[in-house]
Amino acid sequence: MADDEDTPPPPTLDRVQAFSDGIFAIAITLLILPLTEAQIRDGHVIEDLLALQHQFLALGLSFAVIGRFWLLHHDDLTMMTSAGRRMLVGNLVFLFFIVLLPFPTALLGSGDSATATIIYALSLIATSLSGLLLWRCAELDGVAGSERARRWARGKYWGTAAVVTGFLPSLPLALVSPMWARASWALVFPLGLLADRIEERPRRQERRRRPRRTTAQ
Repeated sequence: MADDEDTPPPPTLDRVQAFSDGIFAIAITLLILPLTEAQIRDGHVIEDLLALQHQFLALGLSFAVIGRFWLLHHDDLTMMTSAGRRMLVGNLVFLFFIVLLPFPTALLGSGDSATATIIYALSLIATSLSGLLLWRCAELDGVAGSERARRWARGKYWGTAAVVTGFLPSLPLALVSPMWARASWALVFPLGLLADRIEERPRRQERRRRPRRTTAQ
């Protein structure tokens, strides 16, 4: 068995961040590809643009989603002290689902399709869970064990639960009405706020238990 000294160290967090940023940049750029094939006719500009409304909405939604995941991923890395082997594997799994997002986005932009709606919702659920997997791998590697990281982890677990819970109802609802299924995705916002309040409660209780300092008279 090889000694630990013979095992090369994992890449630095800066290198992980640079590689991940490149994947995010590629994924967010690929979102525009379906619109590059659009044909806008002279004299029918408004009509042709309105016909692309589903693609524009899908582009805007996924741009915001990928941007949000990028911000969270950046915050995750700032909470880690170094990169670990399991954390690197978790990061690759997470980036796989990020780079996959342009595909369900293109399906979503094709119109009111139940299949496209279900695939898109499943993709976001899988991406959220893979982000949590990344964090869990970092915890197992011991690179996210500070008190600040543990506080961040509580919010991450609750936030992921909010995303998954917000998108799950759209799966059966899409079989009845794809339009209402997509509208139900708005549940993520109030559930996210609820998750923030639940995560914040232990901190408020801890602050209340702290003895108040008295000023000298």
